[in-house]
Amino acid sequence: MKTIKTLTISMMISGALLMAGCSREDKREAADDVQDAQDKVENTADNVAEDVKEAGAQTSAEIEAERKEMAAKIEDRRQAIKNELDRIDGKIRTASANEKVKWQARRDDLKEDLNDLDNQLAEVKSDVKRDWKQFKRDLNKKIDKVQADIEN
Repeated sequence: MKTIKTLTISMMISGALLMAGCSREDKREAADDVQDAQDKVENTADNVAEDVKEAGAQTSAEIEAERKEMAAKIEDRRQAIKNELDRIDGKIRTASANEKVKWQARRDDLKEDLNDLDNQLAEVKSDVKRDWKQFKRDLNKKIDKVQADIEN
């Protein structure tokens, strides 16, 4: 916008200087040229502003789509952990004392993973201010770790 105003002002000044040594018809023609140039500058500024606005809307939509995708991934992992916790609870009920300790430790690890995923899900659903790509990398690492825990 500052550049547009500067350009417009410089065009008006150069037009005024040209008019000082010109006939009435030349002055009128110069004024028309200056007005045309101002109109072109204003139209260009409007087009640029619209392009920037559209790009911002597109980026917001892409980020929102990625957030929904990440939330769905987290929900899938949460469900897998809950299923595993149910299975472990069954094992704990029927296991010997030594086995119960092992299964309880496994259950505690999975509960911690579930809590971590709950926190990540809350962060995804909120309007996160930090770098979205870094957040996705961190979350994917966490999901991979949880998946590895489930498979063990």
